[in-house]
Amino acid sequence: MKDAYTTAFYDVVKETQSTSGYELPQHLEAYIVMLLSDFVERTDFLPEKSFAEAFLSVQRVGQAKELGDVCLFVSGVFPTYKKRFGLSRKYFQDIGASSYERCSIMNEDLFIQLATHFNFLSEFIEISCSRKDLRNLLF
Repeated sequence: MKDAYTTAFYDVVKETQSTSGYELPQHLEAYIVMLLSDFVERTDFLPEKSFAEAFLSVQRVGQAKELGDVCLFVSGVFPTYKKRFGLSRKYFQDIGASSYERCSIMNEDLFIQLATHFNFLSEFIEISCSRKDLRNLLF
């Protein structure tokens, strides 16, 4: 089933680029597609602790990457998540970008770009996921 999601998200990301006029570099495009297709069926992706506690307790690069991925997914797909509790989208974007910065030793070009353009990528995902055909696939 993951291949079907990957294909669907690839098509959606390409369509979003076409309609919005934003062109993602291929490695960021591929990362977004894989992120979305990976998270679409996951139900246990939120940290056990708060996002801030999870960030402060990161000890390995892999943990930082996972937290960055969760923050990108949450801030893009659920931009108003926890808003009623006083947490803004920027809260998740800041933690995600900082998490990706910590991953730069794994792949400096990729993770520095993810960190630098985190807010834009979060908004790009929101635009992509607001498509009616994709909302039916997700929910």
